[in-house]
Amino acid sequence: MSHLTVFNQNNYKPRFQNAYEYLNNIKLEIRGLKSSIELEVNDIVCVVGISELTNILLTRIGVCCLLPRRCCGFIPNESRNSNVLVIDAGNSIDVYQYVEFARQYGLDTAQVLRRVVVTRVFTLYQLVHLIVYNLPRMIHKFNAKLILIPDLFDMFNQDQIGIKEAKLLIKEIMDAIFKLSRKNNVLFITSILLNKLLSISYLYYKTLLPLFNKSIEIIQSKSSERITVKINESKHVTNCLTINRKYVISKSDLLIVSNK
Repeated sequence: MSHLTVFNQNNYKPRFQNAYEYLNNIKLEIRGLKSSIELEVNDIVCVVGISELTNILLTRIGVCCLLPRRCCGFIPNESRNSNVLVIDAGNSIDVYQYVEFARQYGLDTAQVLRRVVVTRVFTLYQLVHLIVYNLPRMIHKFNAKLILIPDLFDMFNQDQIGIKEAKLLIKEIMDAIFKLSRKNNVLFITSILLNKLLSISYLYYKTLLPLFNKSIEIIQSKSSERITVKINESKHVTNCLTINRKYVISKSDLLIVSNK
């Protein structure tokens, strides 16, 4: 099922790209989806769902972006220097899942693990400091095109800060991410975990999603193994054009790379 919703169509301004810019995207093919998930540099994406499913998707995207461009990845065919940066705010990275996807995509597992650079933070203020002050240097040092931040807002629950301070810190984080995305031509992807939605995350869940130009919601049925995937894409920050797509897949569709 899919539908197209158009807002303020008279103000819509098409975006033009040259051929080189057009190459700066990845196309994630998932069995059961009628079209690929296209992610570009400068995109700021939020994945919403339970931790198991969001982590699988973030990991798969992380490995997919290390594919050569001819295989819908980020990497120029002659380059092996680009890396993925993972800021593990929720202590959720699964190295073995990276190995499994690397094998399925036909990549050298050792090379993939060397090119996935992980840093962990243990307090909310460490997270803010890392994103605002350290991340610009890390992007250049590791020549990163993709930044993954699993469970970005979990620490707002852990540290039990007040709502007023939470708003200020969220604004500081999002302002820094927007600035880094535009200045460095990188793709940012984070996740909000529905199984950990406590006071702060729940209050800002609906408010935060519009800040991302793309969101992917992965909701598993309580009565079956079927998974509903909703892809929401705002073509412009002004929300002139919003595209919503909805599909039903299985968990194995997320875990198994199709050979078609």
